[in-house]
Amino acid sequence: MPARKAKAKKSAPPKKSAARKRAASAVKLTDALAGAAWAEADRALAEALASCDEALTTEGAARDTAMEMLLQSLAAAARKRGLSRLGELGGREAFDPVRHEFIKPPKKTPKSVRILARGVARGGDMLAKARVGPVGRAKSK
Repeated sequence: MPARKAKAKKSAPPKKSAARKRAASAVKLTDALAGAAWAEADRALAEALASCDEALTTEGAARDTAMEMLLQSLAAAARKRGLSRLGELGGREAFDPVRHEFIKPPKKTPKSVRILARGVARGGDMLAKARVGPVGRAKSK
């Protein structure tokens, strides 16, 4: 008698467990929330760009108002993306090479610096160091 050939069984795709289905739903929700956050940040940046054009094409008090609107739009976009500003504009701080960079490097590194442009961070990550200059000395008479 001839030998019988074994038929290959067609295996069905493995069924997803309830936990896998919930995890997949959570990923989809996370992606949707991230997309919404990007969309909000995009709208805020679009407003900032429009405010920038207004600031460039106006003069006097209207320009000051347009610049204020630009700053507000940029701040809103930054908040939507979880960015925070570091330091106070014009503030005095002890120099820290991790947090500060000089606009014009001095011959000798001072102990204290003045914040000329604030830094930017997201969580613990430094994205842009604060731009600083040396603290001006009080002139004696």
